[in-house]
Amino acid sequence: MRNTVANAAEPEQSKKYYGGTVTVDGRNLITSLMAGETIEFTRIVVGSGSMPEGVEPIDMKELVTPVADAVSTIPVVKNGEMFLTVEYRNDLNGGLKEGFWLREFGIFAKTANRPEILLYYATLGDSPQPVNAYKDNRVDIRRYPVTIALELSANVQVSYNPGAFITAPEAEELLQSMVDKALSDVGAAKIKDITIPAEGWALDVDFGEQGGMGRDDYRYYVDVVMADATAGHFPNVALHKSALAAAKEAGLCPTARADDGYVRLWARNEPSEPMEATIALLSGGEGGSSGGGGTYVLPVATSTRLGGIKVGKNLKITDDGVLSATGASVSDEDMASPTETDEMLNEVFPPKV
Repeated sequence: MRNTVANAAEPEQSKKYYGGTVTVDGRNLITSLMAGETIEFTRIVVGSGSMPEGVEPIDMKELVTPVADAVSTIPVVKNGEMFLTVEYRNDLNGGLKEGFWLREFGIFAKTANRPEILLYYATLGDSPQPVNAYKDNRVDIRRYPVTIALELSANVQVSYNPGAFITAPEAEELLQSMVDKALSDVGAAKIKDITIPAEGWALDVDFGEQGGMGRDDYRYYVDVVMADATAGHFPNVALHKSALAAAKEAGLCPTARADDGYVRLWARNEPSEPMEATIALLSGGEGGSSGGGGTYVLPVATSTRLGGIKVGKNLKITDDGVLSATGASVSDEDMASPTETDEMLNEVFPPKV
């Protein structure tokens, strides 16, 4: 949408505005800028309201019926014009609880010396778009390109707050990085169904891993391609019931080894038929257990979270960890109740359902 209002091609008596425009307040903000000053976008809002009779979009100061916050791409200023795309997703802000007809949206902005105003207002006129409630992970997305003529020869800059506006691809990337980080902290498993082939087995000439009595009965091996596998994974293979007879006949080894791009399995003999199985690639996380093999950063304690504290004044601690107070007394009111302690423990270690 450009910053000029287009009239729908309908009979004169029923036509409604369709399009977007910089508001009067927006023009005043833009024309007051000096070279090098910055316009800061503060929020983008979508709504369901229709333009009141006798009111021009240029005079709008708020949305008629605001519904939800939206996002946008990073604004780009080129040749005196600002370009961006407004986007609304029904999975934002915890998910849209009730569907609505999207009829309007607005871009709010401010400068260092001026308060927030409605910079740009758009109405869909007689062509509102339905937005469904967020259910069953079904995402409904609406996008609207916007061009704003700055009408200035000055070098106006546009500030973009990525914490306030984030595009769908950026949100997906951020979410995936958070999930990956969480999984790396607690350990993770990648589970996949595989087929252990009957062909492609080879004689293992590596005598580095001999079994009991100095011999190794599992002399045949096959490498099953798995793109997600790495040398750091611990593979756990579970045969399907239909494969048990073939596995017993071949003498399939109960252990396996993961490496970059594949998982190796051994057997006493080459199997006579393929075997279906499910494999879990386990990765050792950096959990908080004290058994070693990982790091754990103790969070700082707050009034509602268990964590680490420093010993301050009027407190002393012995070498074996006994804490005592000096110069002051602790009343019963200062002590946490069992209920409060349980609530804090449940926050750090959620009970299993």
